[in-house]
Amino acid sequence: MDNRVPPNNIAMNYVHRPNFDLNLLKVFDAIMKTRSASQAADALGLSQSAVSHALARLREQIGDPLFVRIGGRMEPTARALRLADPLRDALEAAARIVAYEDSFDPARSGRVFCIAASDSIQASLLGTLLRNIAAPGLRVAVRLLGLERDAALAALDSGDVDVAVGFLPKSRRWHERERLYSETHLCLFDQRLVRLQAPISLLDFVAHPHILPSLRGELTSFVDEALEKHGLQRRVVASTGAFTTIPMMLKSAPVIATLPARVARFCSNAATLTVSPLPFEGPGFDISMVWNRRDIESASHAWLRARIREAAQV
Repeated sequence: MDNRVPPNNIAMNYVHRPNFDLNLLKVFDAIMKTRSASQAADALGLSQSAVSHALARLREQIGDPLFVRIGGRMEPTARALRLADPLRDALEAAARIVAYEDSFDPARSGRVFCIAASDSIQASLLGTLLRNIAAPGLRVAVRLLGLERDAALAALDSGDVDVAVGFLPKSRRWHERERLYSETHLCLFDQRLVRLQAPISLLDFVAHPHILPSLRGELTSFVDEALEKHGLQRRVVASTGAFTTIPMMLKSAPVIATLPARVARFCSNAATLTVSPLPFEGPGFDISMVWNRRDIESASHAWLRARIREAAQV
């Protein structure tokens, strides 16, 4: 099938047809992303019957089923897969045109930005951002949401979130990414309860119980894989997804936590705890900010990204 783009005059004649509806393309894009008519309806704020009706109209216009139901999912046909990227690019281009801002003045705008980040990133990185936003004369505000990675990326697409910040190794083709800083890990403990001096040894590390930061409740991590290579094991007595509660736990029990270095230093300063390098080589990772490409030319969005970038350099 010939997939070449038609000449401009032919394309414009098609656009001006009474039955051509750009909203149908939004429905197509939502189903392509969710593989579900009901989830697409939720994302678009439509009823499921409205989405089904729109899909029927689009199928008739294009002359292809576009999606077929397989095992409870709406799987795209070959034609739909060929259409997906060009149509998303067209929708993103339209969104950029509508969202374009010549300038942005945070002293006059009452815009409320929304940032998705874990509680540890909110505390260790975005606290600096909030100090900047709280400066006299500014009118902007920020909502901080603690979302899992997949939920944060989906919220970028729906427009519910402006920027996602954190360890986000996977994003989507229409997302922009900027690395803020590289991160490692440190040990954290209360020296009054864990009678050790930094830097701690490998044997001291495994001789004490541990609390594990885990968004999904696991009781093992890269630490246990590294220890296994040395023929050693540790005892994990608890895990928590609320990273910023760990300092209070460390003040109450003789346990050790392994945290991202920036978070560990923040907790150490806030709760008078001791930090120590890991007694083995641990993996590094990048903290990035990710946003939807439609916002790349938005002056207000550029202002927010610049403030996040400044906070990361402190």
